[in-house]
Amino acid sequence: MMLIPRGLLAADPARMAATDVDVLVVGSGVAGLSAALAVPAGRSVLLATKDRLGHSATRYAQGGIAAVLDLDSDSVAEHVADTLAAGAGLCDPVAVRTLAAEGAQAIAVLRARGVRFDRDGAAGELARTREGGHSRSRVVHAGGDATGAELERALTETVRSHPAVRSLEHAFLVDLVTTDGRVTGALLWADGRPRLVRARAVVLASGGAGQLFADTTNPPLSTGDGIAAALRAGAVLADLEFVQFHPTALHLEGSDPRPLISEAMRGEGAVLRDGDGAPVMAGVHPLGDLAPRDVVTRAVAARMAATGARHLWLDATSIPAEQLERRFPTILARCRAAGIEPSRQPIPVSPAAHYLMGGVLTDLDGRTSLPGLFAVGEAACTGVHGANRLASNSLLEGVVFAARIGDALAEDLSGPAPGGCGQPDPSVPALGYPPMQGPHPPGALGDPRPGPGSGSETPEERVRARLRRVMTDRVGVVRSGAGLGEAVAELERLAGDPADLGVGPAGFEVANLVQLGRAVATLALRREESRGGHWRSDHPAPVEAWRVRQTLARTPWGDLEAGLLAVPTAEEARR
Repeated sequence: MMLIPRGLLAADPARMAATDVDVLVVGSGVAGLSAALAVPAGRSVLLATKDRLGHSATRYAQGGIAAVLDLDSDSVAEHVADTLAAGAGLCDPVAVRTLAAEGAQAIAVLRARGVRFDRDGAAGELARTREGGHSRSRVVHAGGDATGAELERALTETVRSHPAVRSLEHAFLVDLVTTDGRVTGALLWADGRPRLVRARAVVLASGGAGQLFADTTNPPLSTGDGIAAALRAGAVLADLEFVQFHPTALHLEGSDPRPLISEAMRGEGAVLRDGDGAPVMAGVHPLGDLAPRDVVTRAVAARMAATGARHLWLDATSIPAEQLERRFPTILARCRAAGIEPSRQPIPVSPAAHYLMGGVLTDLDGRTSLPGLFAVGEAACTGVHGANRLASNSLLEGVVFAARIGDALAEDLSGPAPGGCGQPDPSVPALGYPPMQGPHPPGALGDPRPGPGSGSETPEERVRARLRRVMTDRVGVVRSGAGLGEAVAELERLAGDPADLGVGPAGFEVANLVQLGRAVATLALRREESRGGHWRSDHPAPVEAWRVRQTLARTPWGDLEAGLLAVPTAEEARR
């Protein structure tokens, strides 16, 4: 049986020099940047990111941010109702109401931080569009279909100019550090060696794990590092079996990641068609092409299976060319680079892994089951998404709950710092260790295990490729008990000895993916029903007894232990 280790590195924090800060934020997407900016004034913040600032999964987001801005044509109650419907009975209604009610304030905060949303009409009001599962046009966007890139630009500029926030780029989260059950910092990998950061609070904003799958819209850095580190540290995870597969990723053989074709294109009038030109969603759902994503994805997968097609078609030729150019410049540029002209011909599309509904279980203020540890964004599981995320609620979630973490930190950091945390040690470099001098033996920290000869795959590359194929074939859009059981067994074989993967980010990423893959497959195997993003061919209907949320945690002896959380009804939540 595959055991979950306590850590990826056998390091003793007590024997390491350390950098001390009040708050360590891991991740630099919309959630991490917003969390760093929300830390109370007078507190020191270190923002660590595995790539460069401005390079995260957020920058790939196209559609926009859902928020109720006009109470004459929309309402918080309607946004709540749409979110609950998409979540297929597993959303936490209190968390959903919090998200929807605080949406307008989140947009105001983003605008104050320099985000340039698209405007419409003579009055210059924010332009809004409609996406799948929404009953109203409430999705604001930027740069037509470049909302994520605009958020990254504005928030990164704000962080760089903030005097209390220091950033550390190319820093990989290896493990969380705990003392007497409390998270007191993290072990990072920077400059080719481990680095200890002690912190009074750690905020995980490290994103999802789309790289679990061979077909994904997520960039290569989406390997679930924060979620896996939290699992090893003993934090409770939830809802991991629910993976959202986007129905319309651009179908290009060999493309990794797969370019996303935004749902907003269907909101503007594009239609999904099969090879004969028949509309795929006709008669499938009252909302047609704007049905919730899980419904559309299953319909696409079913039509592909029935016809033997490798992809279907998204027909946007009915949308005026000028409107396409204005709303979707990024998509059009990507299609044209592949020799496709969307104004005159349909776009080849097929499903791809897009978003992880589960993550580290939190309350409404981002607190996890471990004191001192917070989580936000795709790394977190607040309960707002249930079994299927409503389109354009993810960026909103990152901003809303980052602000709530800031309020919680104002309370938690009001007392004296324990053990000297919060004051920098002048003897330790602020932004990284100097490179190690002189040779050191193979396998030592900072010296990745050498792979095979030039041009051949390394062990971690082989394991990663096999893992992604197993997850796509057995834990993808359509699942079965037999396939999931095979996936769990194969993942345990792939785990092997973590030391075989080498020491360094490449090996750490694969170890994280294997651990998370097993967690996803384990909970999917346990859930004997179909609901939202989890579809079982051997249990094709929802089961009322399964209207519960599953949790997962590492036991003291290293195995996984599953549990259940009741989901309150909307009426119970009001009481």
